[in-house]
Amino acid sequence: MSGGGDAEGEPAPRYPYGTAFCEYTVHGTGLFEVPDARADPRFAETPAVTQFGVRSYAGVPLRAGDGEAVGTLCVMHPEARTLSAAERARLGELGRWAEGELRVGSGSGRRSGSGSGSVSVSVSSDGDVSALSLPFGEVSGDLHAWQRSGSAVTVTVGDVMGKGAVAGALAEELQASLASSSSSASGPAVALARAAASLEPRLASLGAFVTLFHAVIDDSGSVEYVDAGHGLTLIVPASDTAPVERLASRDLPLGVQDAASGWAPRTVQLQPGDTLISVTDGVLELDDSTLDSLLRLADELRSRPDVGGFLDGVAARVEVAAVDDDVTVLVVTLPAR
Repeated sequence: MSGGGDAEGEPAPRYPYGTAFCEYTVHGTGLFEVPDARADPRFAETPAVTQFGVRSYAGVPLRAGDGEAVGTLCVMHPEARTLSAAERARLGELGRWAEGELRVGSGSGRRSGSGSGSVSVSVSSDGDVSALSLPFGEVSGDLHAWQRSGSAVTVTVGDVMGKGAVAGALAEELQASLASSSSSASGPAVALARAAASLEPRLASLGAFVTLFHAVIDDSGSVEYVDAGHGLTLIVPASDTAPVERLASRDLPLGVQDAASGWAPRTVQLQPGDTLISVTDGVLELDDSTLDSLLRLADELRSRPDVGGFLDGVAARVEVAAVDDDVTVLVVTLPAR
């Protein structure tokens, strides 16, 4: 194991194998905790304790799609302490979320097997919002919605951890709560905080979390949004030569991030003819399960003469691909002037 050097340009110190907390975590099956490293003979004389002042440690292993531990998510403190039951649960939730991000980034999240479900393609009355929803089973854990109010439309795309009736019930509950909390006047961050607070006890009791993109888009193209660990939203410019922009997530999912602390609102500007597309991670399994597949999805959107044809193409691919997850695609196009 290596740590930071003492000064710029100096090589990082090397430590013997078997002296790091995270080695025990990687080889374990769940949360590994050391309340007081100075009193633990395994670590009392290790460099982390004697040189860097670590007194307590807690970590969970992060596993790739094949089950192999490839890293850890851990917290350390300079004082002796024991995590509470709630803190252990939260660390476990963060670990599961981090595993999902690793699998998306590495492509190891791709699964074999196939699912079937009815395809639901909906187009809003004014034609600027379209969506595709294809559940893996009888009930989808994905959610998508849009609601126009005056000169703005509020859109939502989310993914509840898990599948089946429990995930579907959570998705419906969250969707209803957001609908009752949302308004263009209060903004998406306020609406999400209200909805998350009402759902937080249920998420905690189930050990579940939800990734979510929630935005208000006005007719001028101004987009105010919050992204709760979702990170699967693109801005596709009307010009084929302009680069596609991914709206990366900087916040954590519902059920992981404290609802009282809220989610940071951000803004982006659409130009006439630009398209915003937000998907759930089941869409990535149509390609190589990496974030690069989002860019190829944007190319596919650009190659189609209309959004309906694009969604039909995605639905056809889902029907023949080995996708064992819910698939949702929501597309918003700012009309060209």
